[in-house]
Amino acid sequence: MRRCYVAAATLPFLFGCASSSGDDGDCTSHYEPVADASTKAGLRHELLERVDPRVRSLKVIDQHPEEGKVYVILLNRRHRTVMSLDMWQRDDGTWTAQQWSQCID
Repeated sequence: MRRCYVAAATLPFLFGCASSSGDDGDCTSHYEPVADASTKAGLRHELLERVDPRVRSLKVIDQHPEEGKVYVILLNRRHRTVMSLDMWQRDDGTWTAQQWSQCID
């Protein structure tokens, strides 16, 4: 069963850096959480089944073991990018997928 998380996934695009401003008004680049799971396989399942109903596949585009990050893109049925994400294992052993929100002045 698919759940619709489109609104939550698109919020960073709607608000941009306005939501990431510090007390002094400066914009701060940051990660926006997308999905979490106890295992890497569980995280892949979350990304494919629960993040966005348009997602049909996940493609690894780059791995950096020294940084502990895996860069992936979520693709729709026409193999077009829905979302680009960074995945990594946290210190507690759980896995997270987050989208980088770059602040542009």
